[in-house]
Amino acid sequence: MAYCIKPIEEEQCVSLSYEGESPLREIAAARNEAHELANARHWNRVMVDITRLRFVPTAPELLKFAKGSGNEIPRDARVALVVRPDQVQHAKLVEKAARKQGVFLSYFLDTGKAALWMQRSQAFRRSLTPKPGNAPICNP
Repeated sequence: MAYCIKPIEEEQCVSLSYEGESPLREIAAARNEAHELANARHWNRVMVDITRLRFVPTAPELLKFAKGSGNEIPRDARVALVVRPDQVQHAKLVEKAARKQGVFLSYFLDTGKAALWMQRSQAFRRSLTPKPGNAPICNP
């Protein structure tokens, strides 16, 4: 599995994207790394893009994953989960489980809509393009 974690300084947000196939524990490890980066910078926004994963985790795996998210990020955090149409049913479960854990998570089928939900100005969408000094942390 490949993943990329990109801090977006202007919006105080961490972007995490996954690609390929991987066991859920590897996905969780990358999620933990992104949350640690956000916590270290005192940020409360994370955008997670799983549209390029080649599998759809089972409902119990996703529920376990969502419950783990609740222990790692602050209560006022906003998490945008970007999914494909075939992942929507599971995304609904993740959203419900995360919110029960006190995490303000919403899923989206479009990165642009997720970006609008995450920010207060148009700067977030512009900041999705890497800038010098905002190098992503990628694991190919």
